[in-house]
Amino acid sequence: MRKRQSKKNGLEQEQVSLSLKLETTDKKRRNVDADDFFATAEKWLRALKTFAREQGEHVKWEIVDLRKSSAFIEVQPVKVNTGKPIPTLARNWDYGLRKIEKTGTPAPKFTPDALSALHDFVFSIPKDTVVSIGNGSTHERHQITPSTQRSVEQAATHFPPQPRTEYVSKGSIRGRLAVLDSWNPEERSFRLQLPLAPARPVKCTYRDTNLVSELGEGFEGMVEINGDLKYKPEQPWPYAADVEHIRVLPRKPKITLKDLVGLLRIPDGQDSVTYVRGLRDAE
Repeated sequence: MRKRQSKKNGLEQEQVSLSLKLETTDKKRRNVDADDFFATAEKWLRALKTFAREQGEHVKWEIVDLRKSSAFIEVQPVKVNTGKPIPTLARNWDYGLRKIEKTGTPAPKFTPDALSALHDFVFSIPKDTVVSIGNGSTHERHQITPSTQRSVEQAATHFPPQPRTEYVSKGSIRGRLAVLDSWNPEERSFRLQLPLAPARPVKCTYRDTNLVSELGEGFEGMVEINGDLKYKPEQPWPYAADVEHIRVLPRKPKITLKDLVGLLRIPDGQDSVTYVRGLRDAE
């Protein structure tokens, strides 16, 4: 947590922000992997949003500092209807996390949903990476460690199991590109028919217009999509996807009767039609 003092209209206002920093421990890599940074930041921001929602606060999280050279981001909660920062929200998050870390018990203001989102974040640490949160300044930042994970997991056991809800998982699936639903710039979409669940097509939306060429090339063929896959509880297949990449898979060549005849050794004295008829009649 980072406190800032700003003056507006002659009055001093307190601004409190929260930060996230990733550092690589792999000596062969100087820089943090971009996918690792954005995936971890997404889980962190989702945990902050859930915490705010559970407090009944309608806020947006504004970036107040971003350093791409050190994979560092700092945000602050701002009330949507007034545009004013909410320092107590950031302060309660920081205090609650530290209490959970020390005691392994739920902290005030952390509801089951907020604790579940925190659990998802602390267990999303990329390999060979140190993740630190808290203050924007170096001396107050602290790491997410196995001890942090154990404490959060222990705190979650104090709540009864929550019913599973819809969830999103980043990954890839393959299927037949069956229907192009919409070319509307606001909702470009298509339907993907899965081989093992053809009756439940996946609605796929995309924003990158560069994917149009892959859609044209892969229409009515097999493609592999990569992005955020959306699942319903207890369902093994996604029902929707936000697509980031499309890979067109090679089409299987159609085998004609002429192709088959070319592979057969026809006895002397017979033409190909008579030979194939003989094979059919012998069945």
